[in-house]
Amino acid sequence: MESILLYKISKKLIQVCSIITCSFLLSTAALAAGSGSDDKKSTGTKSNYYYDAVKLINNKSYEAAVDKLFKAEKNNSNDADIYNYLGFSFRKMGNLDKAAFYYEKALTISPKHKGALEYQGEMFLTQGNLKLAEINLKKLEKICFLGCKEEKMLKKSIMKYNKGQKSSY
Repeated sequence: MESILLYKISKKLIQVCSIITCSFLLSTAALAAGSGSDDKKSTGTKSNYYYDAVKLINNKSYEAAVDKLFKAEKNNSNDADIYNYLGFSFRKMGNLDKAAFYYEKALTISPKHKGALEYQGEMFLTQGNLKLAEINLKKLEKICFLGCKEEKMLKKSIMKYNKGQKSSY
């Protein structure tokens, strides 16, 4: 009788441990996948202007993307993703002053914005400021304790920079 009870308890315990383990694995996988913005500061729904801008950026049409992003900003002036993409677009167009302004604006709204930290780090490398890029990499390493694409990209760019090569990001 006692052994049957112990068997049932151990079986239940194994089930509970399995559920806890699966929950943990799923939650860490979701964290590792990452997101563009700080999880604590949701930016809400995105406008069609925003999605149109992202398509334009993916097609390297940065000037047209900037126009769409400014329209998106009118609907949501507290969206770090919009400012991150404005910074990215201006950086790609060679206007590093405006890029710096918009990256800073994105990071003021969402200090743990992985995309803004990575892209700002790329800008610092373009400006020849390795120390600031490394500071952003350290921030990403803390945020992405399980690793994330933004951390890997900036790390790769810093390695290229140290070899005298230009980043492709």
